[in-house]
Amino acid sequence: MMQRFYRSIRGLAALPVLGAILLQAASLTGCGTPSEGKKHSTSVAFAPDSLKGSIGYARRFRLFRRGEVTVVEIMSGQEAYPDTLRYLLLPEGKPQPSGFAGYMVIHTPVRRIAVFSTTHAGFLDLLDQTGRIAGVSRSELVNTPSLRQRIAEGKVTEIGMPFSPDQEALLALDPDLVCAPALPSTRKAGYQALVQMNVPVLVVAEWLESSPLGRAEWIKLFGALVGKEELAREQFAAIESSYLKIAALSRNLSNRPTVLTGLPVKDSWYVPAGGSYVAAMLRDAGALYQWRDLPGTGSVPLTIEAVWPVALEADYWLNTGTVSTLDELVAVDSRFGQMRSVKERRVWNNNRQLNAAGGNAYWERGVVRPDLVLKDLVMIFHPGLLRAHGISEGELTFYREVKEHE
Repeated sequence: MMQRFYRSIRGLAALPVLGAILLQAASLTGCGTPSEGKKHSTSVAFAPDSLKGSIGYARRFRLFRRGEVTVVEIMSGQEAYPDTLRYLLLPEGKPQPSGFAGYMVIHTPVRRIAVFSTTHAGFLDLLDQTGRIAGVSRSELVNTPSLRQRIAEGKVTEIGMPFSPDQEALLALDPDLVCAPALPSTRKAGYQALVQMNVPVLVVAEWLESSPLGRAEWIKLFGALVGKEELAREQFAAIESSYLKIAALSRNLSNRPTVLTGLPVKDSWYVPAGGSYVAAMLRDAGALYQWRDLPGTGSVPLTIEAVWPVALEADYWLNTGTVSTLDELVAVDSRFGQMRSVKERRVWNNNRQLNAAGGNAYWERGVVRPDLVLKDLVMIFHPGLLRAHGISEGELTFYREVKEHE
């Protein structure tokens, strides 16, 4: 009862800032850049050495330290100059210091978390903290073994979909924090209602990052939330080292195969823009990406006619949706049988770890471990390269070859 009372007080104080958060949540293909010079009346001055941990790759969040509290700034809008979303991480039992009016307060370490994305579960799993997850969206899609066990034991509540959260279930769950993905402006009403009912909501925008390591670096935010900052830094440092070691071997190769990604949707073929994390990953894997100069950081819809000349001649075809065989692929569109990648059996899909309900570990763990995704791609594009430099190859982690038949 007292927890609910104090949460009510915090919720009322946080309504203005959460309103701004919900107004600035990003769209699915947003590619805005954070404002560098926009000032807000609630800003707090920080000394140069107050940056908590080095955020070297992520561009959508920052961590600052002031005394015993940590300030989180999240940039999660598609506008050219989005407002900054501000949270105050306050150690449990500590009074809130002055100078943070309007900040959303999150008491740490957070003990009960509800997550709307399996990627958030992936971050917590790498920190060995899935025991804090009390609510998930579509539990059947979860792949993480420790979390699947908790779900089987009835310790995790279904909380609805990201676009339509189950408010009654969330209120009954009484979490310390709800981690919500940045959403298009037309689908934020559910979260605003939660805030008005005093359920704290943290907007997580890792998927808007434009680099693989930038997405993975969000583990530092999750570390700050659960009191595992040092472990988060150590884990990220290991991931960074592994990724850069592999990229150094492959990104400057002269033999660079051409690559096509995705499938057409109706009359459009969405291709990753040149500033996207996908384009960066392909470059680092030693591939030649046709749309590397296309502006933007998200996916860009092109006509099938514009993509087709590239599709016909591409050496490799990646990420082909839910198809299991080349026969299925050609059944979708008979023209696919004319493509070089199909004729030469160079089609690979990122669904090697797929559970019975269609939950894909690529989205749960691959975001957190881009080094393993990169390793897969280098093994596909440049077989033997890693082994020649003393790096064990073994089996692929996330990718599998799409064969002609089952």
